[in-house]
Amino acid sequence: MTSKSYRYDSIDGGDLRVKDKLLANMMAPPSLELKKGAQVMLIKNMDETLVNGSLGTVVSFKTQDAFELNSRGDDGSDVESAAARRVRAFNSALSDGSKGDTKEYPVVAFHAVDGTQRRILCVPEDWKVELPTGELQASRKQLPLILAWALSIHKAQGQTLERVKVDLGKVFEKGQAYVALSRATSKQGLQVLNFQKAKVMAHARVVEFYNKLYSAETALQKKAAGSITSYTVKQAAPTGGSARNPVSVFDDDDEEAEVMAAYG
Repeated sequence: MTSKSYRYDSIDGGDLRVKDKLLANMMAPPSLELKKGAQVMLIKNMDETLVNGSLGTVVSFKTQDAFELNSRGDDGSDVESAAARRVRAFNSALSDGSKGDTKEYPVVAFHAVDGTQRRILCVPEDWKVELPTGELQASRKQLPLILAWALSIHKAQGQTLERVKVDLGKVFEKGQAYVALSRATSKQGLQVLNFQKAKVMAHARVVEFYNKLYSAETALQKKAAGSITSYTVKQAAPTGGSARNPVSVFDDDDEEAEVMAAYG
């Protein structure tokens, strides 16, 4: 038997002259349809561990009152009431007309960035576009979720996934293949589609940087030979200094460091 489908339509507002254009670029969708078992992604920061990009699974649908009263999940696991309170505190205050709301919202089991699992009730959030003067240009009230059966490589950056299927067919930039493949926690949980050797690219400066590295064994050999100082350190006696107190100047290319940080 197929599970029941729940549809959530956004409530939009703002300046009629510009709101449609602004809302078209908003991540929160105008309409969202969910079922039990749907894989979703959070699109708004809630706290330190539930952030934009957190992945989760819809486990049930409940009203706010039912979720607050029920201290245990559908499978008997504990529901984090403290987390639910933090999320509700973050949410916009419900309008007077919505008190006693009987609408059912998705209960989502999230895999938090600290490795724990948290189960919360996801209720509508507010998104606003305002001028520096505070004048409202566009607004949307919608669940902070989108379907996440697939993610772009950019959006998946920082995620840790036990099972991941990576399509390298459309890789177009240096470092993308590395970012995609390194999401998997094990080789057994990784499947690669459309592999092409040419798609695995590294920035020329990154290659140059790694070619300059050497092993600890090589470093000890160079130190024993008396050449380690000349390899990594330049000693000089600048104006105002002396030969007795040389200044050590390490070779450092800031641009290379930035490149490494971008692909590390």
